[in-house]
Amino acid sequence: MMKKIVLLVVCLLLAGCICAAQGETVYRNLVSGNSGDDVMAVKLRLKELGYYTTSKFNANFTEAMIDVIKLFQKNNGLTQSGEADVYTQQVLFSDAAVKKNGKPVDAKAVKPKEGTGGDGLYREYGEGAYGNDVEKLKKQMRKLGLYSSGSSLSEQCNSGMMDRITKFQKANDLPANGVVTVETQALLYYGHAKGVVTPKPTATPKPTTSPKVAVKLPERDENGFLADKKAKPFIHEDWKDGHWYYIGDTLAIEISRYNDPNQPLVWYVTDLKMDPEKETFRALLAEGSRVPGHNFKDPLTIADKGKAIFAITDDNYGYRWSRRTIDKEYKYEQGAIVRDGDIKSANKPTKNYYDFPPLDVMAYYPDGTIKLYYAEEHDAQWYVDDGVQSTWAFGPILLKDGEVNQRVYDKSKYVYTEYNVKEPRQAIGHYEPGHYVIVTAKGRADDSDGVTIQWMIDEMQRLGAKDAFNLDGGYTTVLYFMGEAVNKKENVKRTGLREVSSVIGIGTLE
Repeated sequence: MMKKIVLLVVCLLLAGCICAAQGETVYRNLVSGNSGDDVMAVKLRLKELGYYTTSKFNANFTEAMIDVIKLFQKNNGLTQSGEADVYTQQVLFSDAAVKKNGKPVDAKAVKPKEGTGGDGLYREYGEGAYGNDVEKLKKQMRKLGLYSSGSSLSEQCNSGMMDRITKFQKANDLPANGVVTVETQALLYYGHAKGVVTPKPTATPKPTTSPKVAVKLPERDENGFLADKKAKPFIHEDWKDGHWYYIGDTLAIEISRYNDPNQPLVWYVTDLKMDPEKETFRALLAEGSRVPGHNFKDPLTIADKGKAIFAITDDNYGYRWSRRTIDKEYKYEQGAIVRDGDIKSANKPTKNYYDFPPLDVMAYYPDGTIKLYYAEEHDAQWYVDDGVQSTWAFGPILLKDGEVNQRVYDKSKYVYTEYNVKEPRQAIGHYEPGHYVIVTAKGRADDSDGVTIQWMIDEMQRLGAKDAFNLDGGYTTVLYFMGEAVNKKENVKRTGLREVSSVIGIGTLE
């Protein structure tokens, strides 16, 4: 009995400290493998709410705890991640928490004082409220474009703030009742809340200018390939209007260029269809004095040497191999790298590896299927044993089985800032075996600033991809078609392209 009382006191003290914190980050994200007093406090709070029946607890976040967390999240309308993230803990230790029996908590938790908010528990307030949490929320709203960059911000919730809050709530399907609710604040700070998967983008990626298509296409079969299997491949290149075609008997490629007249933005959408029994994703490695894949060549030369029809940037894992060799202080991870069944790196990053890239894995199977895995899930040997042909370790995962990767919105991860910067980016989406979409966004150029990871997620959703994966970007980004880099200037000098260790090649020139 004494042990139970001591544990309960610990729980209450921790919860009290959490509630009393003034404007500080008092929670950390808890995942399987973590341990500490905060893990114990979560377990005891879950027991108090009826989710545990046992009284024997340790301070370790075990695999069994994941299912308990998911049940709590389900009952409380939260994303069922199995992780005790910041918002899950905020709900757990609040009087808004729902017990296992579906009833709300009877005893009210300690409410934060005036001026608390942000990363601690939220108070709800309306027009006329005053406090530093109001000013803090306004600053977050300014980051999201809800206030202009030059506007002055006060600690008072005035009519102007409520107008912006109301519009935001309506756009995100939240009750617009004149109250700055807990859900509204959580969505603004963390990008997810009850019943909301992701915040609505401030700028839609829908094409505002479509490329002109003034070309007569050959007759095609139901898969989009040439109907006449004996005919020569159809090839069309239009740099002016932004359209490229390759249509063969087992491979069909259509590249369309888009631009947004309201902002400097140019991007390319490639619809790629292939017969997986005849075509495959080819891992084209740079060759030289080192082991293939540990050398560096410009991407056009690598694709040319591989006689590729089409090629895109991959994970450029050779760069991380080189950096780890040269600068051991940073201990660059490579990820689980398999190329054509050959393990190039058996490395599996630890769960707390959150540098960029996060080294999530895109696995390509011989039947043309693409499956996505988080970095910590498997090592290279597992992929080989599972029959994977090749893996590429970069990321983050954008969509998995139609669901948005919520890790993208986790502010505790170092990569969060990288995700929200406009950069040249490239991602691949998967519809079904043999049918894919590649989105290539131009950036760091006069006519295009680049895009954020959020933009790429939105675009992949618009295009209907089931799974989507971010590949290497920045100056490394290349979209290769018939010997040219489509996303660069026509006939660009190869010396002006960043050298890489490998590319993904599609098709073979006879």
